[in-house]
Amino acid sequence: MKDFITRQIEKQSVSFTPENFLGLSDTENSLIILEIPLVDYTITDIARIVESNNARVMNLFVLPVADGNTLIISVKLNLLDISTVLMSFERFNYKVLYYRMKEGSVTDTHKERLDELLYYLEM
Repeated sequence: MKDFITRQIEKQSVSFTPENFLGLSDTENSLIILEIPLVDYTITDIARIVESNNARVMNLFVLPVADGNTLIISVKLNLLDISTVLMSFERFNYKVLYYRMKEGSVTDTHKERLDELLYYLEM
């Protein structure tokens, strides 16, 4: 069993790059970057907020900031539309630095509606 685990880790092991932190793989549909004070960081709270919105954490990276009191956290989710997750983080006073979603049917619909509204306003 130990050899099996060692081989799996060696297969998956890649050096940490900005792409690991900011990129999305095929199973990851969205990304949220949070800034959290070190004393307030609990992974259970982050997972609870995500999972209460019917999402799953696919990957999570924690990057300590040079001051030693702050963490930058990259949370990658399986959802295409993370607006409810973002609102939940805001409700619980998490600072969202950045978010990104892959294009999907929900975001395409929102874009179409926004374009229609802007067209209407220009008339």
